Amino acid sequence: MNTYKESIECDGRERTFYYSLPQTFTKPLPVLLCFHGAGSNALHHMKTTKFHEKVEEQQMIAVFPEAVQLNKSDPMSRQWNEGRQKNPANEQGINDIGFVMELIDWLKHQFSINEDRIYATGFSNGSSFSMRLAIECQDVFAGIGGVSGPVTAEVAEKCEWAHPMPMVFMMGTDDAVVPYDGIVDSESMVDGLLSANDTALLFARSWSESLLALKEEFPVPNESSVTKHTFHQHEGTVYYLINGGGHTWPGGPESQASALAGNVPSHPDATQVIWDQLKHFKRNKQTMI
Repeated sequence: MNTYKESIECDGRERTFYYSLPQTFTKPLPVLLCFHGAGSNALHHMKTTKFHEKVEEQQMIAVFPEAVQLNKSDPMSRQWNEGRQKNPANEQGINDIGFVMELIDWLKHQFSINEDRIYATGFSNGSSFSMRLAIECQDVFAGIGGVSGPVTAEVAEKCEWAHPMPMVFMMGTDDAVVPYDGIVDSESMVDGLLSANDTALLFARSWSESLLALKEEFPVPNESSVTKHTFHQHEGTVYYLINGGGHTWPGGPESQASALAGNVPSHPDATQVIWDQLKHFKRNKQTMI
């Protein structure tokens, strides 16, 4: 496994990203773009998710882009423009979608990639941005994964599906940063997002207007249960509701836990589940490969 740092220019800004790829490969590689949360950064997200540790075994490229930090003294000014009005990146007109398209073009010129198997995933603000990418760049992405970051209401309102978009999403009921039920009160830190359930329903409609979901509840030893909601054949839309879960990456390091973020569920292993789900889908296809 090799990990590299690279920069490209987009709209007059130098934009940075890290990527990992197998030491040897013989076929065009699928690409997974991994977006960090608000106030975080690419390296921290890499250490939390460990997607880069799968590149050799899974024969993939894992890419960790860096958002623009608009105020050098304020880490929280480093956010992806997920389409929410109160987001500083949106207010300043940061063209993050343009950056991602430039980044994908760079990968195409540098490596042999499988353009039918480009995926995006993220945490919190990075998850919401991944959802925006899926909706606004439907001819680019083969599937989307996210944790603790529903789609923004503004992006959802404009959504028109051209074809099915596979999606796997996870969220905890005790998330104190982003309300899983979409209900905002005076203590809420983030508003303007759909509920976790409505996010799943939005993507499920890309497959069919028939929205019957299969629910399976899994007890987790020494923890609360996890409820898996599956829509349609081939698990085209899958949503995990983690009872008691906080604003953290499930299965990730315990160092995420804090009074604000809450606990770190051991199950499901978000990294494993998201990749195992997405890797079976190809762009514009309704069936698994």
